Amino acid sequence: MGSFIRNLKNRRFAQGEKLDAESLIVAQKILVNMKLDFLPHSYTEFLKTYNGIKAEGAYIFGATVDDDLDIIDKNEQMQRPRNCIILGYNDFDLLVYHFKKHKYMVLDREDYTIIDEYNEKNLEDALAQIFNV
Repeated sequence: MGSFIRNLKNRRFAQGEKLDAESLIVAQKILVNMKLDFLPHSYTEFLKTYNGIKAEGAYIFGATVDDDLDIIDKNEQMQRPRNCIILGYNDFDLLVYHFKKHKYMVLDREDYTIIDEYNEKNLEDALAQIFNV
């Protein structure tokens, strides 16, 4: 996660409130009750340090955050591709986790065309693509 955060720190960014274990458990249960799935381990590890980030029109969602970074609210409000949890977006793309394929995907926001796919070990690359860093 080092190079992504170093590159992002060169820009002005805001992050969500500190994540506590109970909030993460609640968010996971709500996502499952929404007929989605659990967040992948690499993403929950990211949330423990950065519980949502926004910078220059790009957003990565956090767990039980009380603003525009809340993963539950965004997955309820936004149209989403089948078998996917929306993790973030920028002006043109969505970052999703496809829980059937176990992959992070960057999709076109208009038609959900796959732009890139990343395995769970490459979350940093997917985040960098959404933030263009």
